[in-house]
Amino acid sequence: MSSFNQNIPLVTDKILKSQKQLKANFQAINNSYSVNHIAYNQDLLLSGMHSLLTLRPQTGDPVTSATQIALYNKKVLYGAQNLPNLFYAPSSSQSPIQMTYPSIKADESNTQYTFMAGPFIIYGGLIKGPISQGQLVTLTPGTTLLHVDLTMTNSIVPGAPSMAIPTNITGTSFNISFAASGVSSFDAFYFAIGL
Repeated sequence: MSSFNQNIPLVTDKILKSQKQLKANFQAINNSYSVNHIAYNQDLLLSGMHSLLTLRPQTGDPVTSATQIALYNKKVLYGAQNLPNLFYAPSSSQSPIQMTYPSIKADESNTQYTFMAGPFIIYGGLIKGPISQGQLVTLTPGTTLLHVDLTMTNSIVPGAPSMAIPTNITGTSFNISFAASGVSSFDAFYFAIGL
């Protein structure tokens, strides 16, 4: 089959001469359009709508006018990896807002986090014991923490502390403090909000 030819039909062409290429053009358009869209011949009410949106990573932020916004994919460096993330660009080329962050699986790290539209990052995770008095916890990606909560669980030592509190909350880190001294055998779940 011939590939798409945007120059068909020529002004001088008779329909019979261009018929094969016209048919190939319409087939190429239909095949291309049906990728990530509901095809023309599947459902007349839904045809043309997206079934999936795939965004190629951009090298920079798009320029938007006063009447435009943009959703786009841009790679962001996390540790040693350059990972794709979704961004929203407001009108008039205002500062872009990152819409996603890569989640870290629990078996790879104690830290997990997610993203809330706007400037906030929500962190949640489990710190496996034993936990030492004043143990430092640093969360990634880097933000300025606004709030941290701790909940203790799985205490296996009699007389272990019943409550741990976050102290020295600065930047993206905090310390775990509890009533007993030394090392205590409990796990701690944390919930934190960063800006």
